[in-house]
Amino acid sequence: MGAQLDKVIEAAGTPGIVIQVLPFTADHAGTDGPISIYEFTMAPTVCYTECYSGGRIVEAHGEVADLMTVMSLIRASALPPRESRELIRQIRSQIDDQ
Repeated sequence: MGAQLDKVIEAAGTPGIVIQVLPFTADHAGTDGPISIYEFTMAPTVCYTECYSGGRIVEAHGEVADLMTVMSLIRASALPPRESRELIRQIRSQIDDQ
């Protein structure tokens, strides 16, 4: 797990990558599984979402807007990137202590 956290910490310092930790105690909109949002210059935005029964591509404008809202609410509930990075570093240092 330490090596995985090292990779996450390294990625967090890469331009264009934002990592935020959502604490278990945070109130958020929630989701059944991962949501990926694909924004294109010359085509409509689409999403890919997964749940317990499988995954699907979402193209309907209203559903895409709903998923984007859910992601925005989750990001708003998460720790800011700097605090997230520090928390990950703190957890990583605890792994070294064990």
